[in-house]
Amino acid sequence: MRIFKPSLIVRSMEDLDGDALQRAGIKGIIVNWSNTLIPANSVSATDSMMNWLKTFKSRYPIKLIIVSNSKPPAAGNELVQEIPALFRATKPRKKAFLAALEVLGTHTKETAVIGNGIVTDLWGGNRLGMYTIFVSPSWTKPRFLGAIKRLMVKVLRV
Repeated sequence: MRIFKPSLIVRSMEDLDGDALQRAGIKGIIVNWSNTLIPANSVSATDSMMNWLKTFKSRYPIKLIIVSNSKPPAAGNELVQEIPALFRATKPRKKAFLAALEVLGTHTKETAVIGNGIVTDLWGGNRLGMYTIFVSPSWTKPRFLGAIKRLMVKVLRV
């Protein structure tokens, strides 16, 4: 079950410690779109996420790319203007992650995958040897699938 175990668990992107990522040798981040950068069923980022992104980008030389299985947002989305993006990526297929590595110009060992998907993000990143970060956003409503995810996270913390 190690293949599903994240390197780190955070409540939101805003809880990421850029200094710790740099110490871990991270030079690039592949980040999920829905329920990671933006709330589910939303079309844009919150003001706090945009402020976090601007601060993170100005403070750390870590490159970011959005890799998502969802459809691209409407033209003019502020996050997609700030970060390169690959939509309809077919995660957890390796092809999606390898395409992101090419855009970032990084290797697997110096790249983190951040997302809320145990299979799409964690398994996809772990099987390529990437540093994986599970995000459990506060806006996720408790549902059956959410309960399953929480149970798996508890089991995998062993």
